[in-house]
Parts: sequence; structure tokens; C-alpha cells
Amino acid sequence: MLGRFPIKTLAGAVTATGLASAFFTTANDEWPEVTYGVRKTLGLLPTPPPLKKRTKVCVLGSGWGAVSLIQRLDPDDVELTVVSPRSFFFYTPLLAGCSTGTVSYTSLTESIRWHLAPFHSSNERGNFLQAHASEVDFEKKTVTCVSSGGYHGIPDGSSATTIVEYDQLIVAVGADANTFGIKGVDKHALMMKEVEDALKVQRQVLERLEYANALQNAGAPKAKVEKALNWIVVGGGPTGVELTAELCDFVNSDVAEYFPQCKGLIKVTLVEATGKILGMFSPKISEFAKKALEEQGANVMTEKFVTGADADTVTLKGAKTGTVSVEDYGLLVWAGGIGARPITKQLAQQIPGQMPEKGPFRGLQVDGKYRVKGVDGVWALGDCAVSGCAPTAQAAFQQGTYMGRMFRETKFAAAKVEEHEDFKFLNYGSLAYVGSSQGVADLKMRIWNEVDNRSDQKTEDNSAIFSGIGAFAIWRSLYFSKLLSARNRF
Repeated sequence: MLGRFPIKTLAGAVTATGLASAFFTTANDEWPEVTYGVRKTLGLLPTPPPLKKRTKVCVLGSGWGAVSLIQRLDPDDVELTVVSPRSFFFYTPLLAGCSTGTVSYTSLTESIRWHLAPFHSSNERGNFLQAHASEVDFEKKTVTCVSSGGYHGIPDGSSATTIVEYDQLIVAVGADANTFGIKGVDKHALMMKEVEDALKVQRQVLERLEYANALQNAGAPKAKVEKALNWIVVGGGPTGVELTAELCDFVNSDVAEYFPQCKGLIKVTLVEATGKILGMFSPKISEFAKKALEEQGANVMTEKFVTGADADTVTLKGAKTGTVSVEDYGLLVWAGGIGARPITKQLAQQIPGQMPEKGPFRGLQVDGKYRVKGVDGVWALGDCAVSGCAPTAQAAFQQGTYMGRMFRETKFAAAKVEEHEDFKFLNYGSLAYVGSSQGVADLKMRIWNEVDNRSDQKTEDNSAIFSGIGAFAIWRSLYFSKLLSARNRF
């Protein structure tokens, strides 16, 4: 015995912990970082020429691309400054769950300063500024950063301006919600892009339930109660579908228990402008998702788009029929697409050839190594870069990983960067939760060629399609493995 624990039990626990660690390291493609750290500690790395000075790296943003880049930089090579109005990274795939309390927002977030710890321990060569980048001078290589206390600001309205010098600037600011200029949407709809947005949705859902309960107790007309309980989600992509699924789960569980008098009056509607929801999935999967949502009580409306909104109603128009309808609502959530942030467009306007002659501006044009075209020393990745990749967390994570390793291997030497291979995106597939412990998964991996050649779920593009409880288990397992720290996993 060792204390109260048998040696075998302790050995089993250590083995299980080791296996779990190996699994998470493999799932997150972190073995190169492990081997690099071991070789560096043991002095087995090739001895580079002595650095005249450390490279000043400024990263704008705190999302998937920025964090995966930071994790792979060598603290001995750089003086790092991260600038973002958001002082934390958050795990976007579980954002919908945060809106109903299924997942606590604290389980989704990680302090950016936590990720800068290796740089702090390396002679304080890491700094974070909670600020907006308001201006970039490409000739002087400086970024003007204005801090006004994050998203909420300082009560007296004051701000602080800091000038950050850089040798290499990485733009990873992500994207904004895109309302496409539809009248009233930006003013009256809740967005679904940030943790703050999810908490606003959660707060408004609870307020509408309490208001409906008060109306019922006051003997108000049924129509007024139903209006407060008419919740509309716009956008049939993964975010809109998962939010609708979470709302349905919430209604069928918590509302049924704590607001039983309201349950039968709640109407959850998902509006999508195209002919199907989850457009990136196969028609079979999209139809399964639609049926699953409807079985839980959701009203799924396809080929309908929003033409306007005010404080009480939203106007819908049939994409094919042209029929116009006006819907009362108590909650309106917009998950209908993304667009470039103002700073991204501002930077593009400073660089010749970046602004498109026709069509909307989507982001900064980059080459195969994610260098911004038309300017030296500036890179872009994630949703703010136009590179041929879809604007997903999966793509941003891979781009940041690629860039961090490239900088680590080349030490920012221009000739070596030029020789470095271009980025290659590996599409591992798509996942979505559709409610009632069901999911959909379209996994694109070479392993399916070896595992089950007889499966009728295997498709010509080398993917395996799952739906139902099995897909939900895959969804939970893979997302759990992708959480970046043990604190969030456990």
C-alpha cells in the first residue's frame, strides 16, 4: 500500500492519465511541439547563428488562428505583443450550448495571458494589450492601439493609446456578424458571434419566460403571451442549427420542469434563405437534421429570407414565391453569416490591389504562406484572410499551427521562409448537434479506406457520414479533445 491507495491502483491511474495525455496530444497535432521542446531541453537542436535581436511580433486577435500560432512560437526567438479587445480565447463550437446554460461560459474561455506564460518566463518577452488596433503604419511598422476597457468600456469614457512597434505583424482579427444591410437587423436582433452574445441570448430567454409567466398570472391575452414566447433564429448553418437544437432541448427539459404552463406556448423557428439547412453537408444529412429539429418541436422554414426587422416584428419573404409575411417575436437571433471587421477593410484600403474592383470585400488577399499581398512583414490568417479555405475554426487552427511552426523553423529569415512549403489544408470533416442527444457528422479521413469498405455510409469523396446518437458521441468526443487545456476538459 502507498498511503491508502494500492500500488496497482496508482499505476493504473498513471497509465490512464498518460494515455489520455497522448490522445489529446495526437488529436491536437501537438507531437511536433513535444519533440521540439524535448530536443531543445536536451540541446539536440541545430545551433542557429546568434540573433542580433529578437523579432518583434505583434499579433492582432485572440481567436483560433492567433492562439494556435502563439502556442508554436519559440519564446527565445521573439518579443511578442498580442492586441485584442477580448482578453480571452473561447471555444466557438460550444457557443450555442452557452446560450442555454448547457455549458458554462467559464468552460469555454481561457485567458490569453495564460497562453503567454512561456514568454513571461523567458525574460518577460510577452505582453498583452486589451485594446482595439485603430491604425497601422506600414512604413514605420507601428500599430496604434486604443484601450477603452474592453467591450464594456470605462465608466468615464476615457481611453489609453499605445504605439506598438513590430517587425512582423500577424492579422488574426476574425470576422464580424454580417447583416447584409437589412434594415433593423443590427439594431433589434441579437448576434451569435461572441461569448457576450450567447450570454445576452441566455438572459433574454429567461426574461421572456418570466415575462410570459407574469402575463399569464395577470390574465393577459394569450396572443401577448405567445408573442413573448416566439423565438426566431435566422441562419441555417451550424451555429443557427445548434442554437435551435439547444433551445429545443431547453424547452423540453428545463422549461417543462420549471415553467410547465409556458411549454406548450413556446415556438422555436429556424429561418434559412436557401433550400436546405446545413448547406455544407450532404442532402441526406441536411434532411436528417431538419427532421430531428422538427421532431423536437422546432419550425424549420427554408427558402425564406429576412427583409426587415423592428422591435416587435420581423418581415420574411419567400425566396421563390415572393410571399411576404410578418412574424411577431419575443427573441430574434441572427446567425446569418459573417463579414470583414472595420480594421480589416481599413488595412486593405492602405494596400494597393487589396480592394476588389467588383463584389463585396471579404478579407485580406494572401499568398500560399499567408503573407498579405502588396506589403512586407504583414501576415493574415483565419476569417480575415482570403485564402480559399472556408471561414471555420478548423481552418484557422491549422493556419495558425502552420505559421507558428514556419516561424520557429525559419527564425523569420526571408530566404528560408521563401523555401518553406506552402500551407495545405486538411479537411477532417464537419460536425453539428441537432438536439435530443443526436448529431450529424461528415468525417473526411483516409482511415475510412481501411476501416470498413463495406459501409454504405462511405461516400466517393472518402468521407464517412454518421447521424443520430453515434454522431453525437463523435461530436462530443472530438470537441472535448480539441479543448486547449486540461482545465476546460475537466
